[in-house]
Amino acid sequence: MQKISGRRDLPSRKRGTIAGLFAVAACALLLAGCASSSLDDVDGAQPAGSAFDRALYKDYAALAHGFGANGGGRYDDFWADPLGYLGLYFWQTSPNDMLVKAFSDKALLAAQGQDVAPEQASDAAAQAYRARLVRAVASGSGRFPDEAARAQANYDCWMLTAMIPSQSAASSQCRTAFGGDIAQLEAKLRPALPPPPVAQAPAAGADYTVYFDFDSWSLSAEDLAVLTKVIETARAGGQTRIAVVGHTDTSGPAAYNRKLSVRRANVVVEALVDMGARREAIRATGVGETDLAVQTPDGVREAKNRRAVIDLLP
Repeated sequence: MQKISGRRDLPSRKRGTIAGLFAVAACALLLAGCASSSLDDVDGAQPAGSAFDRALYKDYAALAHGFGANGGGRYDDFWADPLGYLGLYFWQTSPNDMLVKAFSDKALLAAQGQDVAPEQASDAAAQAYRARLVRAVASGSGRFPDEAARAQANYDCWMLTAMIPSQSAASSQCRTAFGGDIAQLEAKLRPALPPPPVAQAPAAGADYTVYFDFDSWSLSAEDLAVLTKVIETARAGGQTRIAVVGHTDTSGPAAYNRKLSVRRANVVVEALVDMGARREAIRATGVGETDLAVQTPDGVREAKNRRAVIDLLP
């Protein structure tokens, strides 16, 4: 990729833009070998300023040398001249010399730590790219100086070579390079997305419990909310099996309580299936009054013992 540069002794920042090309015309009339002198000045510069300034100097200097190595071009194709008088100024220099001088000026300005504005856009489409470049350089020149400098240098290469018919290949190359540069810079400036939350499986031994009224196996609204949580947790954690155990208190005969505990386990199973669980993945049992949450004598009504416990299994 060819690269381009600025000027050391210019009194105005605007000399780093297209206006600098007009100064080259005078240079061609007054002094032969002006482009070579510009390259000598660039090579002798001692870059200062920020990391972005130094990177910009390097990229513009490389462009200046690149066009200088290509030598002169046709003298009649730099700009269209319908009025006929511009040729009086440009006939003594070549398009490549003009580009060498323009990019040398930019390199020298950057070497001095001065702001070098991107070239003005040639049309509406290029203006949109220029606006993106200005925003990205403003945000990223401090954090990503090399990427920001490369994007600006290739944009200027695109704008300047686009005006020269014989440089159409270079213009296309610079435009393609700039497109990749600005996309890369904008991607680096985009905030990183936080990692997705990791689903946490329930701790070993964790369970869910629903409670029943005395001598009942009906589920309340609160019980259904608990079962909804069971389904959501199983899906998030990847559990494929569910164990349901029905319980009773010690009130009533033990044989009756065993059957009542099975009814309580089964009603939980039906609710879970309705919510999307696979019936074959659920194991239901009833243990009656043999496994009490709260130890009581026989014949005692205890609400915490009238329950069904749901365990999620891997």
